[in-house]
Amino acid sequence: MKTKFEALPIVILGILCGFAGACNSGQTFQNHKNFFSRLPGAQKLNTLALIGTHDSATYKSPLLIAQTQTLTITEQLHAGIRVFDMRVRRIDNVFTMHHDLIYLKLRFGNIINDVKNFLESYPHELVIMFMQEEYVAENSNMNECEILLNKYILQNGGENLFVQNWSVEDTIEKHRGKILLASSHRGFRQCTTNLPCREQNKWELSSSFQRPEKWKAIKDLQYAIIDSVIRNLCYINYLSAHGGVLGPYEIANHDSYESIINERFRVPGINQRMQKFFCNYGTVLYIVMADYPTTELIDVIVNSNFSPSCEDYYYD
Repeated sequence: MKTKFEALPIVILGILCGFAGACNSGQTFQNHKNFFSRLPGAQKLNTLALIGTHDSATYKSPLLIAQTQTLTITEQLHAGIRVFDMRVRRIDNVFTMHHDLIYLKLRFGNIINDVKNFLESYPHELVIMFMQEEYVAENSNMNECEILLNKYILQNGGENLFVQNWSVEDTIEKHRGKILLASSHRGFRQCTTNLPCREQNKWELSSSFQRPEKWKAIKDLQYAIIDSVIRNLCYINYLSAHGGVLGPYEIANHDSYESIINERFRVPGINQRMQKFFCNYGTVLYIVMADYPTTELIDVIVNSNFSPSCEDYYYD
């Protein structure tokens, strides 16, 4: 846990980002609201590349230091995001959206309504939700699975909308118009799917000088898709990180300088590097989770599903 003095630079950067309006504001995102409609129903999920958002509901955060997104859930869906990181806290037997101890001014029901409305408008699409318990429960006598089932699934169409048990080897057609529920790092393992994914999530950097280590971890996971002797059916690559004097936006989208053999080189932000480095082999479910994803990064990942070729693979 960071002390108040260690966290101070991030607080300052977060405030400056807010004043400058720098965090993705003003970007025009491409319309990918119905790209699944162009994919054959017989295609399996473990051939797709999907872009997701880390801490997806932070766009209404009252504190900029807890923000990792600026687009609303509906805007994310229209831009092409199909995987969501849902961090919920149990309060009074309902789910509130949290980033650690920070309440994000949203309830899980708000998110479900947005996604439900989207899927009603675009029934060929599907959405994956990674469910995770956040912070500590308060005034709740129901566990996370009981709340999920009784307060959300049964009250919003049940199996007509939600899929609790699914496989990456399922076809797209089987789950069109549905929310596919999966467990993340805490909770929900008894009531959602536990995906057999290999994951890279090196999120905590002790200093800004560790950004090259984060990038190496990202590259290594992507290399593993093709280099591993035993290949997983699913890979999750988190681009998100924070630490030192850098907040999530700075790591995601700001250039930095790195030293190699006494020479300093200017390198792009993680999202910009991934935009060039990303490769979809079309042989696994490859999920990329990002803070403040740019329209260029989203375009590359979404469009790769229609031409999963790595001929222009960029070795950085």
